[in-house]
Amino acid sequence: MLAGLRHFLMNPWMGPIGMAVSIALAVALVVSTSLWQGERAEYEARIAELSRASERAQSGLRAELTACHRADQEREAMEAEFAKRGATPDKMRAAALLAAQPEGIDACARMESADRAVLSNLKP
Repeated sequence: MLAGLRHFLMNPWMGPIGMAVSIALAVALVVSTSLWQGERAEYEARIAELSRASERAQSGLRAELTACHRADQEREAMEAEFAKRGATPDKMRAAALLAAQPEGIDACARMESADRAVLSNLKP
């Protein structure tokens, strides 16, 4: 077995074939390394982009949370003021809605009254 292996390795063609294989492997290593470096640069750019987007989203969420806390504090202050006056929870909610003046409620009420007017004209 060892004699066959020694005979195979001592063949005069093995030197040039081994050299060609080692050069091919070195070229493959260089090519794959450059490809990996390119992919790495793309991934790093994508990570930086996602980090910036995350920071923007986080600052927006912080601002929204601050606004929610402020609105909650205002609501609590209003409830405390109404509680001092002895108002009921229903009256407190109605006063809060009047103070907030939601835009959508007024628009919906106008649309409903317009719908009723159109439907009343269609009835024989």
